[in-house]
Amino acid sequence: MTKLLTIGMFIATLSMVLAARAQESDLAAGEKLYISQCKICHGSITPEAALPGPYRLAFTTERSRASDVPVFSLHAIAPGDHIAFAPPFGPHLRGVYGRKAGTVEGFDYSAAFLKSLKDMEWDDASLNVWITGPQLWVPGVYMFYKQPDPEVRRKIIEYLKAYR
Repeated sequence: MTKLLTIGMFIATLSMVLAARAQESDLAAGEKLYISQCKICHGSITPEAALPGPYRLAFTTERSRASDVPVFSLHAIAPGDHIAFAPPFGPHLRGVYGRKAGTVEGFDYSAAFLKSLKDMEWDDASLNVWITGPQLWVPGVYMFYKQPDPEVRRKIIEYLKAYR
């Protein structure tokens, strides 16, 4: 009986260790997916990588010496200024999990978004539907990203949950 109990405890412990490693692996995969698919529009999610204040993208007539393309630069904006499409193009996602939709101060949400989702709380289910196809859920929103792969969505959501 003692031997059977010991084997059972060993299996339970091993299961917990494997589950923890799987979660760490999913979190690392979620981070890579976020960086490759979300960061371009929503910016960094980690606090140490975030910009220290509100910024706007300014287009100048200067040209890069290396490539002769127009130069874009970040300029600080005054508190209270609202710019609808400034990098990041979407609202920041740090703390999105558990936050009410449409509540990032200073972000100019579309009328369609506010009408349909205002004050809805972002959780696993709502984020999953949103990432699947925002335009399918709320036609007229500014977000055009779609992710048909449920495993990719799950990993991105796990990453977002880690930064509540």
